Parts: sequence; C-alpha cells; structure tokens
Amino acid sequence: MKSNTKQSQIAISRPHKESTDWLHKQLKNGCLRQGWGWRGLDLKESDKQINKKKWVDAYSNSNAGEAPTPRRFTILCTMLRLVKGDIVVVPKMPDYHMFTIARVSGEYRFEVPDNCNDFGHIIPVDRNSVRTFHYQANDDAFLVSGLFSKSNHRSAVSIATTPEHWKAANQLLSLDSCKTAKLKSELLTKSAVNRAFKEAAISLQEEVKTWNSKRFEDAVRQTLQEQGYEMLNHRKYSGKGDDADMLVAPPASHSLFKRENIAIQVKWKQGEDQNDVYAVKQIIDWTEWQNSEAAKYVISSASKFSDEAQEIARDNDVVLIGGLQTMCFLLGNSEQYRDDWE
Repeated sequence: MKSNTKQSQIAISRPHKESTDWLHKQLKNGCLRQGWGWRGLDLKESDKQINKKKWVDAYSNSNAGEAPTPRRFTILCTMLRLVKGDIVVVPKMPDYHMFTIARVSGEYRFEVPDNCNDFGHIIPVDRNSVRTFHYQANDDAFLVSGLFSKSNHRSAVSIATTPEHWKAANQLLSLDSCKTAKLKSELLTKSAVNRAFKEAAISLQEEVKTWNSKRFEDAVRQTLQEQGYEMLNHRKYSGKGDDADMLVAPPASHSLFKRENIAIQVKWKQGEDQNDVYAVKQIIDWTEWQNSEAAKYVISSASKFSDEAQEIARDNDVVLIGGLQTMCFLLGNSEQYRDDWE
C-alpha cells in the first residue's frame, strides 16, 4: 500500500507452504522474499525493468524445466511498483489463520540465497515494523484479511487500493502483534455501522450548510418529537439576552424519579462559531431568570466550540452538542457518534 503516490496501495504476497517458516524468519530480518526467483530471473536490468521476452526465455532455460504462464512476469513486476513507506501483507504467515504485515523500507532487488536456488525477488522491509495478527484479532485485521480471498486477489503478488484497507493496515502497524482471535460476531459489523454513520453524518453536515436558522431549529424540534420528547410551553426570552429556544420533557419513564426537563439553545452556524460564548450564556441566564432546574443544552451545527465556550459550559453544567455529533442526533441515533471523528 502506498503513502506517497496518487493512489494508496497495499501489496499482498502469497507464501509457499513448504517454506513458510524460513520465509517468516527472512521477513522478520527485513526481507520479504517471493518465489519464481531462480538465478538469472532478476526483474531488472541496468536499473530498468527487463524485457519480458528476455525474462521468459531465461525462465524457460532455468531449473523450472517449463515455460512460464503468460501472466507470471506481469504478476512479479508488481513488486517494482513498491517504494519506501508502502505496506506489504503476507497471508497464512506464519500459520494458516495469521498474516504478517510490514512497512517497505526500500525498492526491489534480486538476491538468491545461498541455501536454495529460489526466492531471489526481495522487497526490503523495516524489521521493527513487522507485526503478526490472527485474521480475527480485531476489526482492522478482519478487514485486511478480507483481501486474501481468491475472489479479490488470485495472484501471488497483488495490489489493493481502497482507502479503508490502507487506513486499517496503517492502524495495525501501530499495534503490537496479536495471535488470538475474537469471536466473529464481535468483528466488523459494529465497525462497518460506525463508518456508515460517519459518512452519513458528513453528508448531512454539508446539506445543513445550505439551510437557514429556522429550518435547522425545526429539524431539531422534529427529531426530539420523533424520539418521544414533549414540547413544553415556556417564556422564550426576556429581552435582555436570556433565551431558550425549546423546553422539553424526555419520554415518559416508569422510574420513581421525576423526569428532568431540558432547556435548549439552538444555533445554526458553520465552521467554528465565533460567538458561541454568547449562546452558552443565553441558556445559563434563561435558567436563572426562570429559576429553572432544567438541564441546559446548546445544540449547534458548528464544527467545533471555542475553548472559552467549553470552559464556561463546564463551569455551569451546560452540555454542548455540535459538529458530527449533532448530525448523528438529527439522523436519529446520537449514540453512533465517536469523539475521534473530528
């Protein structure tokens, strides 16, 4: 997988079953080796890709004793595309349900080992980056392992370019190796739902930018009503800056405890609201003016709140909801929001 090209990619190199242990040791020592690599089968000549016919002739005259399939040269030449910073993963390495992943540290070279006349194709990797994961170790490992299916990648060396796999592979390189599996029911479904909600929230955020303050306030009101909140009559503002756009009661509860009313100030803003401190003070002043014990909320479409607004909110028990968290609320499931989205 590439970090420094127009399209991110991850290289998948399939091991030879009979040589897995040795190849794994080589990988941990900084060499990802690929087969079809007998002496004389270097993919480069004078630092350039060798002529295909010349390589095919060399293969036919090698100890393979057979002519290569038409695509074998093309498959191997995939290795020439890899540069420092890319990521390689090797399925079934060192065991059947595990894969090993590493960061590329240099460009392709050809060097047949002394102990056998094969595996001369080499991609150097950073030995400190080498990690091994069970296919079901975590969500990211499960996602990457999906690339190994024959329906996705049939070749001995393959390239994948999806951003989600690049992100998952990068995350795995930041973790310690993990050779134990989670239950399959615990994997991916939740992660996939989270990603879907994030994309939906981002899309809605762009849509909300085209609204106005009334439409945004109406959307907040409608969402609350759909979730069972009751709109209460209240004195909205005093004319002195005290303001609550809504006073609501949460859905009826069977608890012995009294339902707590919620006072809400709604702000339709874009980017970072430069006047968000005023919104926080409005809802604080309203509850003081009304001598109300209602919980205090500010719901904004702004992407973030200023440090000053957050500090005043903390000191006065005001809950701030903004950015993608607001979008998840409007989508009907605020629980899907994750702090690391923004």
